[in-house]
Order: sequence, then C-alpha cells, then structure tokens
Amino acid sequence: MKKIGYQLPASAKETLVKVAPWITLIILVLSIPAILAVFGLGSFVGSMGLAFGVTLGFRYYLGIAVLAVQAVLMAMSISGLIKREMKGWRLVYYSSLVSVVYGIISAYGVGSVIWSLLGSAIGLYILFQVKSYYK
Repeated sequence: MKKIGYQLPASAKETLVKVAPWITLIILVLSIPAILAVFGLGSFVGSMGLAFGVTLGFRYYLGIAVLAVQAVLMAMSISGLIKREMKGWRLVYYSSLVSVVYGIISAYGVGSVIWSLLGSAIGLYILFQVKSYYK
C-alpha cells in the first residue's frame, strides 16, 4: 500500500490517540440532546402535521436513524479507544463510513456532496494516521 506524502508528526499522533476517547465522549454527550430534540420535534410535528400541512420526509427519518447508529457506535468505541484496541478504532471507522454514506444520500446539491466528502476525507485521513497506535 502506498503511503500518503504528508504524515502527521509522531507527537501529534500520540496526542490524538490520547484525547480520542474524550473527544468521542464529548461528541456523544453533545449528540444526546440532539437525539432527544429530534424525537421530541418528530412527535410534535408528526401529531400536528395534518393540521398545518407539515409532513416528515424520508430524510428526517434517515437522519434520526443515522444519528442513533453513530451514537451507538461511538458509545461502543470509547472503551476500546481508552485501551488502544483495534476494536475501538474500527468502531470509529464504521461511524465515519455511516457519516459518509449519509452525507451523500442526504445532500441537497453538488456543493453539499463536495463539503461532505471533503470533511469525511479529512476525518478519515486523521483516523488512518493513528491506526498503527491501536492493537
């Protein structure tokens, strides 16, 4: 496999590996209110939809499902990230793949696809830079 020309310095990789479980935990905690708000908003809009002509579409329900899947994968990865196990790294990788697929499916135009792919590429680049630190 050919390596990418620019590699992060070893000190940066080590720092990323040390803070990864805590960043994952913070993202998970921040996503909990979003999940609860989505379910609350969904039940409100769903019940009032007929009265106001508002209906929830496929993207809304897909967004809920993706957010829930990512939250579960991230929660499952924290223990492995702390112990520097490959299992934790893989779960973060799977969460990233789910995000890529969702970014493509839910895109409203070419620009949003490009931004989604760019953000995913940066995240996956960093993820693969630290892969060797997990056993």
